[in-house]
Amino acid sequence: MTDREIALKYAPHLYFDKNEPFTIDQIGYSLFRSSGKSPSFNRDIRIDDKTTDFVVEYQLYYDYDIQHMYDLEHFWVYVDYDGKVMNGEASAHGSYLNCYQYKKILEEDTHIPVYVQPGKHALLPEGDLFRLFSDYKEVCNILAGVDGLLAADLFKGMIRKDSYIDYKVCSYIREHYSFEPSLSFYPANYEEDLIVTWEELYRLIPERVNKLLKNLGL
Repeated sequence: MTDREIALKYAPHLYFDKNEPFTIDQIGYSLFRSSGKSPSFNRDIRIDDKTTDFVVEYQLYYDYDIQHMYDLEHFWVYVDYDGKVMNGEASAHGSYLNCYQYKKILEEDTHIPVYVQPGKHALLPEGDLFRLFSDYKEVCNILAGVDGLLAADLFKGMIRKDSYIDYKVCSYIREHYSFEPSLSFYPANYEEDLIVTWEELYRLIPERVNKLLKNLGL
């Protein structure tokens, strides 16, 4: 299989809140056949050569988080030499946790189902677990937009950011996207064309963000 065929075969199945205002905009992937540093997340990918054939890192990009413009979440799938899924890890608010060992559920043999936090896009293995975040409702309405434009270090010098931009983005998000999470989830279908290499996604993100800012008159 090509790297792209592998990425398509093991991509996670995403479940969104039925009131979620944002769908997935783009998915990047990187393939690791040996240990190495993630190109887009602050962690090292460690591979046990005795058990693991490869790891696929998925970069899940959204134009908007309910509290800021631009959001990038991550998912890692570990596959053994027989092509079977061994593990799946997911990002959640700057850290990451195991999303497969909790239930060990696969859909269509190779796709791990994961639940997307309403508005915030952290990933967990079960929707009700978002109740553990005491502010999971407030961030979607009274705290909507508070972070303005998220300017990641990855794109330093490629995306403009200042206090006025933050104010305008905050106002726009609050006015157009505030919602009440239901914690009732549905499986989201997305076209295969959304899945591209990380290198392609890296070029696309600042283009998308700068276009969004232009559309806001910024």
